[in-house]
Amino acid sequence: MVEHLRVTANGLDFHVLADGPRDAPPVLLLHGFPEGAAGWRPTMAALDGLRVYAPDLRGYPCSDRPRRGYDVFTLTDDVRLLIEALGLDRPALVAHDWGGALGWIFAHRFGPVISKLVVVNCTHPRTLVRAALTFRELQPLRIPWVLPFQVPFAPEFLLTTRLGRAGLRLSFTLREGSRGRMDRALVDELVGRFRSAADLGPPIDYYRAILATLVFPLSRARLYATYDRPIPVPVTLVWGLEDEALPSAVARDSFRDAGCDVEWRPLEGIGHFVDLEAPSLLAAEIERAVLVKSA
Repeated sequence: MVEHLRVTANGLDFHVLADGPRDAPPVLLLHGFPEGAAGWRPTMAALDGLRVYAPDLRGYPCSDRPRRGYDVFTLTDDVRLLIEALGLDRPALVAHDWGGALGWIFAHRFGPVISKLVVVNCTHPRTLVRAALTFRELQPLRIPWVLPFQVPFAPEFLLTTRLGRAGLRLSFTLREGSRGRMDRALVDELVGRFRSAADLGPPIDYYRAILATLVFPLSRARLYATYDRPIPVPVTLVWGLEDEALPSAVARDSFRDAGCDVEWRPLEGIGHFVDLEAPSLLAAEIERAVLVKSA
């Protein structure tokens, strides 16, 4: 049975889902936008032989929602201090979408704190920015929401109207690789948590903060100095090949910026939200990366 924990880390109160035997190898799951920890529930149910924890990250419903702190340095500090607060000894880090970006950066900053990194459908951030700047694979056109999200207040207001929430729901279901595989009730639950602009503003602030980090020279230099430290733990990149926003041709270059070998694990016929569309397949990949490779 899934447990609901309250954990204090980095001065904030986090809601954390936990499941699995307490003496099993630990795994920390980082969700993407706009899912929240609940998006991991189907994968958690399919996992066997692991102790898994899935926090609602800073600013998401069920965890604290401060006005500031949505830059990648603060967010990865949150992850490090969550690991400490949960008492985890070198957990495997499994991360999807925005959580995947944090996973890559965390492994550069705090690699020795984890045993392995498993990223699900998230290109290395440095690789993604390079692709966007060079227009490789039409990358800027594939993620058109990034620039509109920089407008203050308007995106969260529009997306939490009745019509906006319908569009948010479509942002899940239209990105399936195989139609009809997502749990629509769970998608409705994820979208339904965003009742007002105040609920959705902090998750959108992740996009505002990363652009600010890239624009301002000092923060950009700090981030790129972080990237220059090779990731010191094994890395697996699990990829739903029908992801139209993040093309696999770009994603496969992530190993160049990780500074280490990256194992490529493609999933045919699966879209961006692997955790919602193919949780059993994803659970098998996580078990393989964490359990089989540890044997």
